[in-house]
Amino acid sequence: MSRRRPSRQELNRTHTRTGFIGRHAERQSFYSNLCSEPEDASYLFHVHGVAGVGKSSLIRHWEGTARAAGALTAVVNEDAIGPIEAMESISAQLARQGQALSRFEIAAERYRKQRHEAEASLALPTVDRGDEPASTSSRTAAQIGLGALSLAPVIGPATAALDVDALARGADRMRAAVSSRLRDHHDAELVLQPLRVLTPAFVQGLAEAAGKHSWVVLFFDTWERTESLLDAWLRSFVLDDGHGELPVNVIVVVSGQAAPAAREWDAYRDLIVDVRLEVFTEAEARALLTARGVTDEALVTAVLRMSGRLPVLLDTLARARPSSPDAVDDPADTAVQRFLHWVVDPHQRAAILACALPLQLNEDIYRTAAPQEVADQYAWLRGLPFVSGRGGSCRYHEVVRVSILRLQRTGSPLTWSERHNHLADAHARWRAGLEERLAPAERWSDSTWREHRLNETYHLLCADPTLLVPALEEAVEACSEDLPTVRRWADVLTRAGTDADASALTAWGLRLQDATNREPGIMNALTELLTSAPLGVTARARAHQLRGRRFFQAAHPEHALAEFTAALVVDPALVTAIADRGTACAWLGRFEEAIADFDRAVDLSPGDAWLITRRGVVQRLAGRYEQAVTSFDRAIDLNPGDAWVLAHRGVAQRLAGRYEQAVTDLDQAIRLNPRYAWAIANRGEVHRLTGRYDDAVTDLDHSIELGPEAWALTFRGEVQQLAGRHFRTVTDPDRSDEPDPDYSWAFANRGVVHRLAGRHEQAVTDLDRAIELNPHYAWAIANRGAAHRLAGRHGPARRDIEQALTIDPGVAEYLLQKAMLVTTVDGIRAATDIWRSIGVRDATDEYGALAVFLAALSVGTPLEANNMFQRFIARDIHCDTLLDALRCLHELRASPGADRSGIDRYRNALTNRLAVMRR
Repeated sequence: MSRRRPSRQELNRTHTRTGFIGRHAERQSFYSNLCSEPEDASYLFHVHGVAGVGKSSLIRHWEGTARAAGALTAVVNEDAIGPIEAMESISAQLARQGQALSRFEIAAERYRKQRHEAEASLALPTVDRGDEPASTSSRTAAQIGLGALSLAPVIGPATAALDVDALARGADRMRAAVSSRLRDHHDAELVLQPLRVLTPAFVQGLAEAAGKHSWVVLFFDTWERTESLLDAWLRSFVLDDGHGELPVNVIVVVSGQAAPAAREWDAYRDLIVDVRLEVFTEAEARALLTARGVTDEALVTAVLRMSGRLPVLLDTLARARPSSPDAVDDPADTAVQRFLHWVVDPHQRAAILACALPLQLNEDIYRTAAPQEVADQYAWLRGLPFVSGRGGSCRYHEVVRVSILRLQRTGSPLTWSERHNHLADAHARWRAGLEERLAPAERWSDSTWREHRLNETYHLLCADPTLLVPALEEAVEACSEDLPTVRRWADVLTRAGTDADASALTAWGLRLQDATNREPGIMNALTELLTSAPLGVTARARAHQLRGRRFFQAAHPEHALAEFTAALVVDPALVTAIADRGTACAWLGRFEEAIADFDRAVDLSPGDAWLITRRGVVQRLAGRYEQAVTSFDRAIDLNPGDAWVLAHRGVAQRLAGRYEQAVTDLDQAIRLNPRYAWAIANRGEVHRLTGRYDDAVTDLDHSIELGPEAWALTFRGEVQQLAGRHFRTVTDPDRSDEPDPDYSWAFANRGVVHRLAGRHEQAVTDLDRAIELNPHYAWAIANRGAAHRLAGRHGPARRDIEQALTIDPGVAEYLLQKAMLVTTVDGIRAATDIWRSIGVRDATDEYGALAVFLAALSVGTPLEANNMFQRFIARDIHCDTLLDALRCLHELRASPGADRSGIDRYRNALTNRLAVMRR
């Protein structure tokens, strides 16, 4: 599109409207840049200088110049506590200019909603120890996870015990848990890695905006306050290419007291326009005074001396219109005190003093702070030279605010405390109003509630610095949210300490700032609070609990268990910590202890459907299927429309052998959430176990079509049925060779269904894909070997079966596959040793019982074969096991010297059994 340059009249109007004086070189440089072709223009500006030198004023003028040139603009200041908030602020400002970042706005709204849903609790493992279906069922899905608690960046066990790689592995494991809770793979990715999803949507929106406008200019002001929060993110999309292509007509301006310090900027210094602002020259200062009507030479000299030519003070004094040199000639007065003397209206003077107390203002806060006589003069206050803002909020320039605060604190300590308490009470009322619609667990996640709590605490501390302990206890709760929130809390302590001249507050704020600026930030803060702060019982217990949650999310349940236990030593009735300890026990395979904890938690909170559901999951893990169903029943009574609980009851019904009830529950869950891949795949599993292979394939097809993240690793490949072998990601978290199973179980299971239906080529294709995703997936490898064998490809079959046995030696299913292969190729006699090794094994599941029966039939006596057959059919056998048994009998019948009449009797009995099951 053709670019539009502003006319001279437009620039004149901008200049007149802003009343901007001085900085001619800086103004001309930016204007010239806007008049350049984008390919030749500078796109990075760093503005820096001491407080009060006029950085924000220059930014406002540049923004006006850019708007006159047809640009879209947005300004981000210290209100942005992190990248997501910065993107939301920019998006809102561009929307007000008619250019909504629609895709980003939709994603950001969904992020807030789904993040809250995901934070319901810690994730539970769901490796069903008692699930013992035979044949293919003996390696069914390992289901990980029912949700996640704190999704901010987390750390593992103490700093010395955890490295970055361990953190990454922990994040991978939590991905599975969160995704199972959220059900939709897009939601899981959004919650777990929000910047990875939101930033590309944001950059795409900027690209669309840049395609319709001459320029898009983003200003990042007060960088000294936001650099630690925003710097890495800003560089990630401005300098790097991981989030999409940034158009050449996007300009980024960073403004702070110092140039960006991160060394990562060094490689780009030649691309950066460095704008260092000094105090006004005498000529600039005189020009400003002349423009403000201050021309008396003696008066000019006095103002220049008192202001030090610092623009903010210079302008403040000039706008007060002093009448004579004597009005500014008292060297004991500061510039701000003198300015207040020149405000004639006593109510306005009182408003200026009172409105300096809040960290920032909006009209509600102004009306609360200002005298009633000027309660409707918010616009007047915003027009003062040291007040700046956008939208509905504003704040004092820090240089002016600090001076006014010092004046009030030292002038009347009693009034100082009363005014701060008055503001704290107002924020408490506003916060209480929000709590009428926010559950306790939702409050810290709500940004408006959080801001009121932060401001309330700031004013309380300014009024009475001895309230440090309650503030530190609130800092513990801030650690339940995310790192930007903890940093904001540390900043509130520091600012309250500075403004109230309370060194203890300042010291604690700086300690927490230092803790959060080092990795791992939140754990450092919690450690500092536990070791040095005089916390009360509840806060100390919560600090241990939150440390435990950080350990848990880094996949160190043993450390988490220790922290949860420490929390309960301090406060034995802390229900959430009891449930968290139960979760950690479950991950460690200590199911009886886990059930005991959840029983205790439910006793203390009997109406909590989520706790009851989690107890049901643990009961299912322990093989107590009837108890699990009872728990799920109770949870559904409390919350009838929860698809997630219905799906888990369906799984418990399947494990209890009630397949029709399982399908009913899973059907209902899927009706409530048609994209619930985990429930769809589980329904496919039920169909497979009951011999409805077409239905099974349909469900598995659908679950696979939803994509790998819809599973988000919900299924972990095969369930390891060996005694004592629980989830490898928990018991052996430091395995560096652990494969990413993705959603390989879905492909493997569909491949097995194809094999059972005689579609060997389709079976091999799916099993190839499963093994590609998880190269150590022994169950899939063995089943591919079986498909090759049944298709007559004996060489590939032999390689697969040997590989499966190398990965998992001694598994009856794999030994049976090997015995059948050798028998098919070389005859029963050649396979005698293998059959005998199988025959002496204990049949721990239905597939093991089948293997022992076939071994007795091949190398044992007819009586032994009959006895083993009776033990086999006495079990609750699934359709797929019967089909495998019939195929094995068919192959054995073709072997030289086989007892065909005996085999036929067994075939007839199993065929009849299968027919009954399929009715």
